[in-house]
Amino acid sequence: MTNQHTRSLFCIALGCSAGGLEPVCTFFQQITEKTGAAFVVIPHLTREHPSKFADILSKFTHMPIHRVTDTKYLEPDNIYVLVEDKMMVVEDQHLKVRKRYSREIINKSIDIFFKSMAKDFHENAIGVILSGMGADGIEGIKAIEEHHGLVIVQDPESTDFNILPQTAINKDDPHAILPPADIARFLVRYLKNDSIMS
Repeated sequence: MTNQHTRSLFCIALGCSAGGLEPVCTFFQQITEKTGAAFVVIPHLTREHPSKFADILSKFTHMPIHRVTDTKYLEPDNIYVLVEDKMMVVEDQHLKVRKRYSREIINKSIDIFFKSMAKDFHENAIGVILSGMGADGIEGIKAIEEHHGLVIVQDPESTDFNILPQTAINKDDPHAILPPADIARFLVRYLKNDSIMS
């Protein structure tokens, strides 16, 4: 069962694939104050090559960044990045990882994490879909909304790869559709007053 501490913490998860690094960096560049939320980045990664996602992101934010290779307890104003060859869920405010199985040809890392976040954080779950290809994340954002969380999608016109955000818009009814910098500003306002919806 979700405890009171978990309910008081917001978890913001950013899912992306192709072209996702730039909007993620732009997003965090706009977070210049403490929000009290924990941030999780779920990029689509290949199994074979170590990712430099966290290293590059560190140039755009003052927040501590953690490459999640084992169980981590979510703390506010920290960023947690999924690493290559892993799948990740959150349970009782703890990030848990496992090896990505060879049979998982289609990468569903965004869906898997978003669904677990929805179950663990309920209305304090915030899912953000950024630039990418495919449809990973679509099932996840539906789970977030079913648990009364918040869904935001990058404006397809601001992406290099618009299939993922456009699919999210077509299949769902996100609370906001914005460029990355505006998503960050929206969420800063939202976290100050979670009744803000515009």
